[in-house]
Parts: sequence; C-alpha cells; structure tokens
Amino acid sequence: MPRSLLKLSDFDLLKECNITAYKGSGPGGQHRNKTNSGVKLKLKNNSQLESYSCDDRSSHINKLLALKKMRMKIALQIREEPALQIPFAFPGSGGRVSVGNNLYPEFIADILDRVQATSGDLSEAAKMWGLSKSALNKIILQDKQVYQQYQAMRPRQKACQPTAEQQEPCHKAEPSQASQLG
Repeated sequence: MPRSLLKLSDFDLLKECNITAYKGSGPGGQHRNKTNSGVKLKLKNNSQLESYSCDDRSSHINKLLALKKMRMKIALQIREEPALQIPFAFPGSGGRVSVGNNLYPEFIADILDRVQATSGDLSEAAKMWGLSKSALNKIILQDKQVYQQYQAMRPRQKACQPTAEQQEPCHKAEPSQASQLG
C-alpha cells in the first residue's frame, strides 16, 4: 500500500495526508512571509513520513512543493520486492533522467528496490532498465538523497585486522596449498 501512493494523483495523495499550515521562519523585513502559507504534510498511515515547504508565499504552491518532497521521501524510505518486469518505460533519454520528471520518484523507488534485492549490485538494476552501469551510477550520483540511500543499502566491507600469528596484513594473498606442495 505505501508505495502505491506514488501512483496517486496530487489530489488523492493529499487525501492520504494530514495538512498543517504554519508561518515560515526566516529573516524579517518587507518580503518576509507573514501569513500561515507554509505547509506541513504528514502521511496518515505512516507517522514517520512528513514533508514541509514554505518556499513560496502561496500556500497552494507550497502544498505542491511539499507533495513533491513527500513523493521523494516515499521513494527513498519505503522498500518493496521489485516486480519481475519494469513497471514503465525509462522516464529519461540518453541514460539521463531529470529530477523534475513526474516519474522520477517511481523510477528511483524501483531502482533502490532492485539494488536492495541484489545486495547492492547496480549491474542487474541497470540491465533491467536498459541502462549501462555507469549511466545508472550517474543518475544515483546526481541526487544527494538518492546517493545517501544507496550508500546505506550497500554491504559494508569489514576492515581487515591481522591476527597475532599473521605478520602481514590479510589483504595480501596467502600462498595456495597447491603452490606449497610443489
């Protein structure tokens, strides 16, 4: 259910959120927003996901901006088992996709699902979308939040500490048994 929220229209996604108006903070002066046009959205079924916007003087525009942020939070934080087939055609061209593309959050969610399912392997996810591994890597690197989520999903390599018996660090190859025999 939670990831299906990405497919909803803005109007329907707003129905799934509690909406709160607030007065944005910032420097005072003539251009300071003095009305409650800031918008906070909080998903009704998931109290962890919330987004804010007070970037504009219009509450309507702030609501749209907060919705866009909410879609990205859903895409970044909710993982599901990926479908066998990709859900839609690649939303970009030439191995690139714009962050402003309406399908961007759904694309990122699917990529992160596939990366998690393959224990951090970008190659399989890239193949499914008809991309090269380097093109997918560039897409992930273009958005700081996506990159941070990807890094958190990758398996960590354990630091190698030599034991008391080992004089050399363990990253050097040990002679194989076959070479010791002959």
